[in-house]
Amino acid sequence: MSPDSTMESAQNRILAGLETVHKHWGYFLASGIAFLALGTIALAYTVLTTLASVFVFGVVLLIGGIFQTGHAFKMSTSKWSGFLLDLLIGVLYVITGLLMAVHPLAGAQSLTLLLASFFLVVGVFRTMGAVILRPPSWGWLLASGIVTFLLGILVWIQWPESALWLIGTLVAIDMIFNGAWLAMLAVNIRRMTPQEIQERATDALPRALFEQQPTRQSG
Repeated sequence: MSPDSTMESAQNRILAGLETVHKHWGYFLASGIAFLALGTIALAYTVLTTLASVFVFGVVLLIGGIFQTGHAFKMSTSKWSGFLLDLLIGVLYVITGLLMAVHPLAGAQSLTLLLASFFLVVGVFRTMGAVILRPPSWGWLLASGIVTFLLGILVWIQWPESALWLIGTLVAIDMIFNGAWLAMLAVNIRRMTPQEIQERATDALPRALFEQQPTRQSG
C-alpha cells in the first residue's frame, strides 16, 4: 500500500468519526453533562467514592476470577496445556477480588497504585491524541490529558497516607474534565459545516507521519 493511499484511508476513517460525532452531537453533549454531574457528586463524597471504587473493582476481579477458573476446568477436559496457568490466574483474581470487596479500606492503598498507573497512561495517550490528531476542541482534550497525567504523579507522591480520599478525588476530577471535553466537542462540532469537517479531517494527519515510508521503499 502506497503512502498516499494509507494517508487517504486514515483520513477517511477520521472523517467518518467526525461525521458520526456531528450526527449524534446530542448524545455526546448529554454524556458530557452526565460526566460533569457525576463528577461533581463524586467530588462532594470523596471517601464514599473511594470505597465504592475499591468495592466495585473487587467485585469485577471476583467475577472475572470465577469465569477464569471455570474456563480452566472446562478446558482441562481437552488436555489443554495452559490449564495450570489459567487456574492459578483465576484463583488469584478470586482471592484479590474477595479481599478488596470485603476489606475496601485495606484495598484502597493497592488500588491507589493501580489508579496512578492508569492516570499516567491515559494522560499520555490523551495528550498525544490531542497534539497529533487535533480534533474539534482539541485544546480541552490536551488540558484533560495534562491534568490526568499530573494527577497520576500526585498519587505516587502522596501514597499511601491519602489513599482513602485521594482515589475518589482523582476519579471525580477526571470525570469532570472528560465531561467538559465531551460537552465542548459536541457544541463546537455542531456548529461546523460539512466542508469544515472535511478540512478538519484533511488536517488531522500531517503528511510528515508518512514521509519515511517512500524512503524505506526506495532503499
